[in-house]
Amino acid sequence: MKIATYNVWNSDAGMPDRFGQLVDEITGAGADIICLQEVADHRMHDEFAALCGYGNSHWQEQAGLSILSRYPIEKTKDYRFAASAYIRFESKSILIVNVHLPWEKASLREKAIVDILKGISDIQADYTLITGDFNCSESSAVYRFLTNEQSLLGADAYYFDLAKAYAEINGTKAPATLSFRENPRWGTVQAKNTIEVNQRVDWILLKNPYPNELPELKGCTLFGRKISEQTHLAASDHYGIAAQIEF
Repeated sequence: MKIATYNVWNSDAGMPDRFGQLVDEITGAGADIICLQEVADHRMHDEFAALCGYGNSHWQEQAGLSILSRYPIEKTKDYRFAASAYIRFESKSILIVNVHLPWEKASLREKAIVDILKGISDIQADYTLITGDFNCSESSAVYRFLTNEQSLLGADAYYFDLAKAYAEINGTKAPATLSFRENPRWGTVQAKNTIEVNQRVDWILLKNPYPNELPELKGCTLFGRKISEQTHLAASDHYGIAAQIEF
């Protein structure tokens, strides 16, 4: 199964041509399940689902979240800054949680992620993945909380970072998904950004499934870096991440 996440950039920049770029990137990722952030409205959600070939989908309005799936979605549940879908894959039950945490303050992100995990705590699934745009880096309390390095607001979590795991296997470094130097949003739509550092803010995290066995991580790749000759932009200001896992 291939699972992906992609912030599609809710902006008029490069539109309508950039919408075609997004469709090409989503289709090219070849994900069985893809979580999108900043999907402006239900019409855009429906167009992504139809044009990219996904027969099962769910859209959450508050944070503009889409979950597109090639497998039937049995049930969904929304939270503030998150949407979830319960999916059956062969004999396994899989909970997919798509998040877009607030960018304004660390305190808001911390409260949001604790509330989201509390909200999904009563959903029983063989495997749970939380993915999306977390609007913070690996040094954040949110990341350390999710990866079992610290508690947060009295809560605990235990997830594995698939991009980081795959990079370690291959002796590399997990790539930035928000590149202020490489992505032409900065320098084309906005002024060049020479202050902020590139960050990896889009993650795919797998909850420790104990006592179930860990799946095998077969690959984890970046997508969305192609620059269009028409728009002179990448499809989004974020790059997407796709992880191949074998249950």
